[in-house]
Amino acid sequence: MEETKFNYIQESPRVTEALREEFPTDTIDTTEGYNGRIHVKLVSRRFNGMSEAEKQAFIWDLLRDKLGPDAQAVSLEAWPKSPTAASYPKIV
Repeated sequence: MEETKFNYIQESPRVTEALREEFPTDTIDTTEGYNGRIHVKLVSRRFNGMSEAEKQAFIWDLLRDKLGPDAQAVSLEAWPKSPTAASYPKIV
């Protein structure tokens, strides 16, 4: 079975634009992953108090609505932005 390859340069701006509509002032960062997959890190106060399942469901519903089947090109990390958040990604 042949692996799906994605065009990061073409698809990354579409993913960022779709997320930016919903998260206009939050941190959105993309990097290229395996086979052009789009790795997204999204940090937003909207995630404060949400479980991981709630965050993932919210964002995947949004991406599927905006991108249709192209949403499968995305790999996602969603982080809360709060002084009481239990853990944050370590930026090195």
